[in-house]
Amino acid sequence: MRTHTDYEELPVMPWVAKPVTAESQLVADLIQKRIIKLANAAESSRAFGRGGTNNQARGNQNAPPPSRVNNASPSGYSSPSLGPPTMPQAPASPSLAQSMVSNEQASHQNARAAGKIPLFFREQYALFMVKGNFMTLAAKPVLIEEGEWMAHQIVEQSRVLGNLLACVQDDDRPGGRGVCTEKDCPSMSAGPTTYTWIDTNRNPINLPAPIYIKHIQTWVNGKIQDPSIFPTESFTTAPPLPSPAQTQQDPNHWLGKTSGFPQRFETEVRNMYKQMFRVYAHVYWQHWFLFWHTSSHTYLNTCFMHFVNVGRLFGLLSEKDTEPMQPLIELWVRQGTLPKMDKVEQSPGSAGAAAGSSTAGSGVAGSGAGAGAAGTAS
Repeated sequence: MRTHTDYEELPVMPWVAKPVTAESQLVADLIQKRIIKLANAAESSRAFGRGGTNNQARGNQNAPPPSRVNNASPSGYSSPSLGPPTMPQAPASPSLAQSMVSNEQASHQNARAAGKIPLFFREQYALFMVKGNFMTLAAKPVLIEEGEWMAHQIVEQSRVLGNLLACVQDDDRPGGRGVCTEKDCPSMSAGPTTYTWIDTNRNPINLPAPIYIKHIQTWVNGKIQDPSIFPTESFTTAPPLPSPAQTQQDPNHWLGKTSGFPQRFETEVRNMYKQMFRVYAHVYWQHWFLFWHTSSHTYLNTCFMHFVNVGRLFGLLSEKDTEPMQPLIELWVRQGTLPKMDKVEQSPGSAGAAAGSSTAGSGVAGSGAGAGAAGTAS
């Protein structure tokens, strides 16, 4: 094995000395000055990074003086420091909830003042997160009794709406508050329509939107969990399905009779559906920008489309009920997404037992604070 002492020395290449000329001397001087300048710059940069003094070489007398214009770079007139520069304290960043609410209210107010159509009523924003025929989710299966199907739809719509409301009710992490608050939504409004609540003394009162919505959720959930309205007894055998002819011939027929639902079941379902529609209307008019900024407006449209389709198909919503959101509904009808329906008007009996009514200026919602009994329409 050979060691490093065993390696043969490389032959030395012959070097021929060239005479030094004035031109070659000038090139050498320029190269030397360039090297000195780069070395001084590197030393200055290292000194600044360590926090030491800028010990710039004094041999480079031809270097230009440092400039006072560019204060972003280290200057020879001041020694660098390890401490951070003195800066004024930045103001606290507004939370998502605060910015969303203020932007929504300002945008809607400006739009109404200018006579413009809200964005959620425009075709380019009325899209869905799925494609297909929504009637497949709303149409009653052939072998399911209509009362059972209606009960299923009410429970499912309540669950979907509850998940949707979590977007505006849950506290925002930066601000520790939700989007729909008593301060930002002092009334239960949906554009020009305002809904009021009927207290235990049968007097209409104005409630902040979050309290109104909480009462609606409590009231609807109380109805669903009431076995006298939504019976939960199990059948040993499925009840017979009456034919349309038998239904027409029975003067005492009501929705869900063969499945054990009470006679007031249809009225209760109408009332519950009307109140849930008001919640959707408030979410659109007051908090639509939250869903837009989070790219979830198509999810809101999908849930509302399914809700309206069921309500129109089974006659649970009248045109008066849907007035705050009628432009969006008519848009979907023109597109063919919603089927064309005859105008649905509540019968005198149903209207008399409705949970409330709404007008262009005010509305009335039945029941007290909680799962109380439904009130009468004003």
